[in-house]
Amino acid sequence: MSATVACNVGAALLDVFSFTLLIPFLDALFGTTTIGKVTALQQRIVGTFLSSGDPMASLRNIIVVILVAVTLKNVLVWLSGQFGAALQEYVTRDLRNALYAHLQRLPLAYFTRTKAGQILARVLTDTQQTKQVITEAVTRSIQSAAMVLAAMGAMFAISWQLSLVALVVAPLLIGLLQPILRKLRTGHKRLGNQYGELTSVVQEAINGMRLVKSYRGEPYEEGRFRDASDRYSRGMVRVNRIAFMAQPITETVATGIAMLILLIGARQVQVDQTMSGSELIAFLAIVMRMLQPLKQLSQVPTVAQQSLAAAERVFEVFDRPMETTLDRGTRVAAGLQGTLSFEGVGFAYEDEPVLRDISFTARRGEVVALVGPSGAGKSTLVDLIPRFYEPGAGRILLDGVDTQEITLSSLRALTGIVSQDTVLFNDTVRNNIAYAAAGRFTDAQVEAAAQAANAHDFISELPEGYATVLGERGTRLSGGQRQRIAIARALLADPPILILDEATSALDTESERLVQEAIDRLLSGRTVFVIAHRLSTVQHASQILVLDRGRVVEQGNHASLLALGGLYGRLHALQFGERNTSPVPA
Repeated sequence: MSATVACNVGAALLDVFSFTLLIPFLDALFGTTTIGKVTALQQRIVGTFLSSGDPMASLRNIIVVILVAVTLKNVLVWLSGQFGAALQEYVTRDLRNALYAHLQRLPLAYFTRTKAGQILARVLTDTQQTKQVITEAVTRSIQSAAMVLAAMGAMFAISWQLSLVALVVAPLLIGLLQPILRKLRTGHKRLGNQYGELTSVVQEAINGMRLVKSYRGEPYEEGRFRDASDRYSRGMVRVNRIAFMAQPITETVATGIAMLILLIGARQVQVDQTMSGSELIAFLAIVMRMLQPLKQLSQVPTVAQQSLAAAERVFEVFDRPMETTLDRGTRVAAGLQGTLSFEGVGFAYEDEPVLRDISFTARRGEVVALVGPSGAGKSTLVDLIPRFYEPGAGRILLDGVDTQEITLSSLRALTGIVSQDTVLFNDTVRNNIAYAAAGRFTDAQVEAAAQAANAHDFISELPEGYATVLGERGTRLSGGQRQRIAIARALLADPPILILDEATSALDTESERLVQEAIDRLLSGRTVFVIAHRLSTVQHASQILVLDRGRVVEQGNHASLLALGGLYGRLHALQFGERNTSPVPA
């Protein structure tokens, strides 16, 4: 930035200096003499080149000085462009990196209520548009401002009366443009939101392309995209209609001021004789030279509105507190030694109660199964354990310590998750198994985890083995293979607490057998919470919690719950086709 400013200031001074050389040039051409502050300064800088006994020699020398000044000016302009381009790109990079790092540390609730397309638009598009503020303010605007200030200095040195008239243009332009600027800011912020909606439509369609094709939904998706695209285009037209008003207003007012200066200057030369003709011509040349940078400066707020609106959207994300900021935990948990207990835990999502008065205790090494109809709150309950969400009521105790007193990093280090919707990244098999900890594990440890997860054989058959890149979301693998990679990941991390969303419900018989064998190894020696969709997989659980509408309505083992004849018995009968004559609660 310092180099950019220095080059711009130097270029502006040389530019104005070259225009002031019109005064000695015209004096030498017409055989007149001008005495003033500008000519005195010129004499001190290049006086020996300006004066000679031969008028043609003087004219030649002045032309040489002008050429040298213009050449040096353009060298500085080129340098300022290089420094400015590097500056704006690196600032944009830092902003983009900081925004992404901040997003990674926001609570999970932010991602559940914000569309992925809106997040992508802020990380990629809004940060890019914010760059225009830097482009305008640091490169062109500093150069223009330096040019205007240098020109004003020369103008005041020639005639302070005419300079005061010229200065009327700045406040007049700013006042005229204020209503336009306010409308532009609002319009560009609305455009940013509409672009996010457009991105969301595209992303949803791409992610759900199998569903779109199976339901012949192509025309429907085309309609959704056309509607979003049309809203964005109509918004852009409205914004441009307002933006294009700025330049005609600026140019008309500035030209009027220039004509007024010409009229007053002519009177000072012809009537008052307070300035020479060469000074008036040089003054007018400097004023006309100043119009372009002045017009650019007056348009900066107009051009910057889109960037400022994008910056507002970016800083809306920055203003959201990170998990680490909200975390009040100070204690470090080394592991689970005894029990994990829920005491009267409640949770509401946007004022909608999801869990109510949940109380139970899971001992070390136990398997706790969570069953119940969809929407009963099973996933929300297990999300409270690693503090993806904070309970609204009650406490969760780890070995008698409230988990809110434990640091997030140490608490989540105790927890592993294997879900039905397996998440794999466009990376190598090895890096997917040793996710976020590639340098912590050896190749032998990664392979041992894969063998325990019944994954080593099919990995070895891949084109590059453990170095094979799996593609986005692991599309090169079958469902069962993806699940075994996820289990290998959990085995390698070796967490004392495991959250298992039934991983076999969508697999064929052979894949289910291999995955179930891997899961059995994974359960050994851990405290496990299983979200069960198939009751056959939880019959041997230490305890089963039956949830309904956010409450634990039944609790016990498989045999005792069947004997109770309640909701669990009804669900069991529905799955296994048994006739259950026991009373079922209403």
